Amino acid sequence: MESLGVLLLHPMNAYLEQELDSRFRLFRFWDSPPDGRAEFLRANSSAIRAVVGNAGYNADAALIDALPSLEIVASFSVGIDRVDLPKCRERGIRVTNTPDVLTDDVADLAVGLAIAALRKIPQADRYVRAGLWKAKGDYTLTTRFSGKRVAILGLGRIGLAIAKRAEAFGCSISYHSRSEKPFPNYKFFTNVVDLAANCDVLIVACSLNAETHHMVNRKVMDALGPDGVLINIGRGALVDEPELVSALLEKRLGAAGLDVFEHEPFAPEQLFSLDNVVLVPHVGSDTEETCKAMADLFSGKRVGIIGLGRIGLAIATRVEAFDCPVNYYQRTKKDCPSYTYYPSVVELAANSDILVVACPLNEQTRHIVNREVIEALVPKGLLINIGRGPHVDEPELVSALVEGRLGGAGLDVFEDEPNVPEALFALDNVVLVPHVGSGTHETRQAMADLVLGNLEAHVLKKPLLTPVV
Repeated sequence: MESLGVLLLHPMNAYLEQELDSRFRLFRFWDSPPDGRAEFLRANSSAIRAVVGNAGYNADAALIDALPSLEIVASFSVGIDRVDLPKCRERGIRVTNTPDVLTDDVADLAVGLAIAALRKIPQADRYVRAGLWKAKGDYTLTTRFSGKRVAILGLGRIGLAIAKRAEAFGCSISYHSRSEKPFPNYKFFTNVVDLAANCDVLIVACSLNAETHHMVNRKVMDALGPDGVLINIGRGALVDEPELVSALLEKRLGAAGLDVFEHEPFAPEQLFSLDNVVLVPHVGSDTEETCKAMADLFSGKRVGIIGLGRIGLAIATRVEAFDCPVNYYQRTKKDCPSYTYYPSVVELAANSDILVVACPLNEQTRHIVNREVIEALVPKGLLINIGRGPHVDEPELVSALVEGRLGGAGLDVFEDEPNVPEALFALDNVVLVPHVGSGTHETRQAMADLVLGNLEAHVLKKPLLTPVV
């Protein structure tokens, strides 16, 4: 295979580059300066029989014409909109992409962006790191993702994977596709405007072509409305970007979560200062695992839950939709045969990639996550605490993160709130939010209704709704 000359268009993944170099005769296009690339292609045109590109750099007509010996274009992405397919067909050049292995990653990100946009997670993280929780008090209430009407534009592999995940959050699913699919639980709309008018969150997951270019236009955004959320994990040009910017600035659209942009790597600068937008740099399939397989992802990770009560079970239900095996520790074993029970937290941590703390706080559970547990979780493990701050030995957690003995953490609660260990502020493997687990308008209203209901029941000498004593 060494005789196959492969032109790698851009440095896109170290593993891929290393393997190409070891298996074939590799040409790195970027080694030649831009003004010398035409000469580079002329000098090596007879030797280059394969091109490897990605979503941003691929085989256009000019490149194909410059390579008379080209036999195959292998795209390191699912999208092939930057490949001149008619030219390839005309020349008999084979074209491949990487569809299934990135499906889970992109679907994970779509749901993650929706949650991040609705719950304002990046903004809350900045609020904590800036010391504003301590200085100004509680963060603003946000909106939950659970129970939302989720509409998916394009019900292919990725669209279906998103639907499966969103269903686990109690979301109803609707979609638009070229044709109706055999999924009776999902409502089909024949056009995108009607789809947008009947959803809370619109997720763009279709392929880009002449028909879908700017499919999400002003009319669609206006149908989605001032409370609607737009998520784009497809291609930037699926959305009319100037109209999107205007809709967000003018508050005609509620929020957006964007992984792709029309003129990458350029994102509209008007979006940078908006707090109703989450922006990520086309990382839909950029996990270490997918780039190496491109599927051990968030999808498929072993999730360990400390405390399988109402919240723990709700977490388990949601992560199952991401194909995550669920393990748990609880005072007593539960009647949940599909979940693996461990009799100690150390054993649970040793058999989990992600450890979620969701138990009540009492004398027995104070510092239940200590140094021994953190060490068992191993350096690539993640700790998520949505319980109470004192569940975790905070000095030990800080040391483990600073010293690289723990892979990362997502923390909603802290031991001495609103004081957060400042040593965490500079770390990029930590997400910090100011105790906003129940901080949605919907949950706080439900909590208020329970308080009112209990008081009314007391006055009327009726049974309390949620008695404790």
